[in-house]
Amino acid sequence: SDQSTLVNGGTIVGAEGGVASGLGGGIRLALSLQKAIIQTAIGLVDRKAITRLSHFRYAYVHCTSRGSGGGGFGGGGPGAGPAAGDRTAADEDNEKPDQAHIFAKPLALTSLAHFLMDMHRANGKWTGTKSRPLVLLAEKPETDTYVVVGYEFPESTGDVVRNRFGQNFELAARTMNGAFKFDSFDTNVVEVKSSDVQRFVEQLHYMMDSIE
Repeated sequence: SDQSTLVNGGTIVGAEGGVASGLGGGIRLALSLQKAIIQTAIGLVDRKAITRLSHFRYAYVHCTSRGSGGGGFGGGGPGAGPAAGDRTAADEDNEKPDQAHIFAKPLALTSLAHFLMDMHRANGKWTGTKSRPLVLLAEKPETDTYVVVGYEFPESTGDVVRNRFGQNFELAARTMNGAFKFDSFDTNVVEVKSSDVQRFVEQLHYMMDSIE
């Protein structure tokens, strides 16, 4: 499908075996990603899976619905699960294999963060004193890790804000003995072992609290 192609970085093959390249293929990929972003954002909001702390908000993005419903440090941690009656259409879509790993790509996860920020800024819920940066943690089962992206809050659309999460992620990682993989291009991206990811969020919060 287009979504699995998007995840794996391949080309789209048309119904008759031809490669759908160029503008048409690019549009299909973009629409596929945008659909996944909207569905996932609505699912996170409907399940109240975004937790607000003193210095940032955070949410887990799981491959299935099993981790969407809260638990751990403020809710939504690894291994948590929603009640059976809380399942949504987004839950069902997230269980499809083609969509499983889309948000384990830093660019896609950053796009999801950007969409969530714009949506909540437009409705006035994340503005003024309620504004916070956003940390998203996307499950990556094939490596038993989470891809973590930190997204700073721009007061208005188009504003350029210095992203401090590269430094904050590194400082938090130094306080732990876990294995961390930092992106060589985007310093606000880090890959964390599943067993360490909730403690990483806690350390990030405590570390940011201590330097304020």
